[in-house]
Amino acid sequence: MIIDSHVHLWLRDHLPDAMVRMYLEPLAALEGLMDWDVSAEKVWPEYTVDAEKALEAMDAGGIDKAVVLPIDFNLVERARIDIERYNRWVFETCAQVPDRLIPFIGVDPQRGETALELLDRFVSKYDAKGVKLYPSTGWFPNEDRVRGFLARVDELGLTVVSHTGAAWGSLEERYSEPSYWTDVLERYPDTNIVLAHLGGKWRHKVIQMCKAYPNCYTDCSALQGWLPSDPGTALVRLKELAGSIPDKVSFGSDFPLFELSYTTPSWAYFVRTQPWADEEIKAKLLGENMRALLGL
Repeated sequence: MIIDSHVHLWLRDHLPDAMVRMYLEPLAALEGLMDWDVSAEKVWPEYTVDAEKALEAMDAGGIDKAVVLPIDFNLVERARIDIERYNRWVFETCAQVPDRLIPFIGVDPQRGETALELLDRFVSKYDAKGVKLYPSTGWFPNEDRVRGFLARVDELGLTVVSHTGAAWGSLEERYSEPSYWTDVLERYPDTNIVLAHLGGKWRHKVIQMCKAYPNCYTDCSALQGWLPSDPGTALVRLKELAGSIPDKVSFGSDFPLFELSYTTPSWAYFVRTQPWADEEIKAKLLGENMRALLGL
């Protein structure tokens, strides 16, 4: 079984304009080299991403299931649709194909009581399995002001997927340094925390944390950003994971953010076929680790 542990669904109105510009920023630098228009005013089709588009990419890549991660950017800049409606749309969309799509809650802990209420409501109504967090909106995981939120996550038995690594635009990268999760990993040993994107430039720290804490995990989403220009680096990173934390890393695509440069089916094919590990370790990264993590 292949599980994509890092997929996004949204309608254009779910995203604040500033966030669209943020996502387009890395691609805008390549606009003169590639035949695409990355202006925020003419948003390319991937910025309306429904279940049909996700399933199309999954089928083309031989992917059986995907974890869907809404993101709450609305405290940075308000979107046209509020965060509860966005989450409800994600859960109801995924409910149409429950054997394929596994939705998480996306909410900013800085919302205080509102965030706690949203957690409770979506766990009660939809049996949510996890929550997607994005510290770069302006908070550190070890701050007292988010302790109540993380305690509720622990009480509810939710898996956490947190952005780590690079941030652009209105977001601040300093909040996404993975070491700030150390206190949380120690305080809540029964809460599994996935530090996404291998920690970006802090990947060595994430590898150390995955070794040190039984409840610490990571995913390889965004690693395909090295492709197709530098496949050697992607292979080196995968080999590093195979040799250090083969039981702690899961396949991820960050769909749809790389579809213009290197599609999800191509990324899945690369991971399946390139010589970075034996078939047993590949199977762990491609699905077995995430299946065990979520109890599927």
